[in-house]
Formats: sequence, structure tokens, C-alpha cells
Amino acid sequence: MSTSTIVTTEHTELLQKVVKEIVNDPSTYLGAKYLPSVALPVRKVRVEVWEATGGLTKEHVVGTDPTYIQSGGFRTQEFEPPAYKEKIIVDEKEILYLREVGMNDRSQRGVKQYIDRRVDQLNRRLEARIEKLRWDVLLTSKFSYQGVDVDFGIPAGNRATPSIAWSTDNVNANNSADPVKDLRYWIHGGLAAFRKYKITGMICNPNTARWIMDNTAVQSLVKTYFSAENFGAYEPQKTLQMLIPQCPPLTVYNGWYQSESVVSGKLTVGNAIYMIPDGYILFEVALPGGDQYGEFVQGLNLASGSVDAPGAGKFLIVEDNSTPGSKGGPGNPYIDIIAGVYGGPKLDRPFDVLTAFVGT
Repeated sequence: MSTSTIVTTEHTELLQKVVKEIVNDPSTYLGAKYLPSVALPVRKVRVEVWEATGGLTKEHVVGTDPTYIQSGGFRTQEFEPPAYKEKIIVDEKEILYLREVGMNDRSQRGVKQYIDRRVDQLNRRLEARIEKLRWDVLLTSKFSYQGVDVDFGIPAGNRATPSIAWSTDNVNANNSADPVKDLRYWIHGGLAAFRKYKITGMICNPNTARWIMDNTAVQSLVKTYFSAENFGAYEPQKTLQMLIPQCPPLTVYNGWYQSESVVSGKLTVGNAIYMIPDGYILFEVALPGGDQYGEFVQGLNLASGSVDAPGAGKFLIVEDNSTPGSKGGPGNPYIDIIAGVYGGPKLDRPFDVLTAFVGT
């Protein structure tokens, strides 16, 4: 975002408009569908998994002992949840002199409005962090904290790869690829790892979906189907369901967060980054008993509850240190706005997570 010089004279100092920049909207995030948040009073997160069994009963000769087979076991994975927390300080000068944004009357105190905006800012950042962690685990099997990876062990065979990458630069469609053929192969029995599942949906970001629609092989199929030149009214979900019998619905998810940096003491925001990276597709599957892939565990904290009974979950508090007897008091008054969560994603069913990577 560029920085402009605002010229103020007796002719131009009246405020005419308040502009709100576009921000991420946590209400649009979809990750909780697969890894919903749960508040648990735990220090460590443990996952115990009964290992899958299968095969066919062996042939038997009557009058002999049955053949011994290896029974299935279970494995345990345990980790201490990571911690995410940050704060904004409202100092004495801001408390005293901030005016309400959008008001020309400088007697209108603005600190409460400022606090509300900063609470919203911290909440958006926290929800974005939680959402990114969910998708990191679902699509890559792991998340990183303090330089250490926590890997849940999604089988390598659960990742589908196209015969030819759908894009060679992660920007433009690769017209040598055939997305419809690849999807048909994966969904309808070509890929052995997918065969035991009922695939109920697919989800990717808009850039990946565009590679499907911009592909000349897909365009040719649509034109042939309709014997017409114009197919612009058809979006990816309708197109795939038309070209692939019983194709599960495609959700194009544009959840994003924004990169940022601090330069010379000023915050500068950068490009939007999709929560689902370019080229990744998650295949939703029907799990036994309506089970979930896992949860996002939100652990204990002291922002709520008490020392004897700490609270659990996400926290966001405003602490007034401007009054006599507080940490700041009249000598150095300030207000802390603090947000965080002590927790992380827990993948209970890594062996049931099916994905594809179709980029480069």
C-alpha cells in the first residue's frame, strides 16, 4: 500500500470521507468444516488410532488348524500444542488525543473506537492463523512451530498427481494437460488409494479452478457438447458435473490472509494469499458415523477463569492500565489489547485425507 502526502489548508481540512480498506472475513472460512475448534483443558494432545485391517479370509482345509493372521493394532501420537499470542498497546498520547475517525469535531474522543478497531484487527489475525494451520495440516500432513514440524503421517499414496501438470508456472493453464481425464481417473476407480471412499466433494482455490476452465481440452469438450462457441456462462462445478458423470461438487474457496511487513516503523500490507495454495485439491469423503478428520484443539489459558481453574479456548482481552493502582497508573497510563490461543490442529484420521497436487 502506497503512502500519500495529505495537504491540509484552511480550504481542504474538512473531512469528506472515511475509507475502509478491504480486510479478510473470518466468517467465510471453511476450514472449521473439516477441523472444528474444541476447547480442551489439556497440556498435551494425544491421538490414538486403530490401524486399518482388510484382506480376504484365507482358504482352509477342514480338519486342520486355521491359518494364523496378524491382528491390527493401534498407534499413539502426542504433542504439546503451540502458542500464538500478540498485543497492541494504546499509549497515553493516544488515550488523550485520539479523535473519533470520521468526525471533524476534535472534542469527540476516539479511543474507544480505536480500541474496537484494534480488537477486530487482532481477532482477524488470530482467526487467519487458525485457518491457515487447518489447511497446512490437511494439505501437507503437517504444521510447523518454532522451526519444528508436527507431521501426522498422511500416506504418500493418498496424494493424486496428474499425468501432466495443469499449470507449469502456477499462473496460466497448461494446454498439454487434461484435467477432465485426470479427475475422471481419480474419482472413478483409476487410483487405487481412492477406491474405498465415497467422495462427496472437492475444494480448491479460484486460481486452480481457473486452470480447468482455461484449458483448451476442457473448452473443446464443452463446445462439442453444446455445438456452440460460447460457454462463458458455465462455471467449474457445472462444467465438471456435465463432463464427468456423478462428479462430486466442486467448491471454489477464496479464503485468504494478507502478507505484511514493517518498514521504518510503518506497517505495509502486501498481496492476498489463499488459504489453499495454488494447485492443491482436497477431496471430501464420507467418514464412518459422520466423523470429522480431527479438531483444532484450543487449550488452557489464564485470560479467563482463575489460577485454580484456568479457562480454555481462544482469548481476546482489553486490559486497562490507566487507572490508579494499575500497572501503568497515572504515571505511565496505557491500555493493552491481547489476543491469542494456546492450541493447534489435531488430525485424527490422516489415512482418510485424500488430496491432489496439480501445479508445479
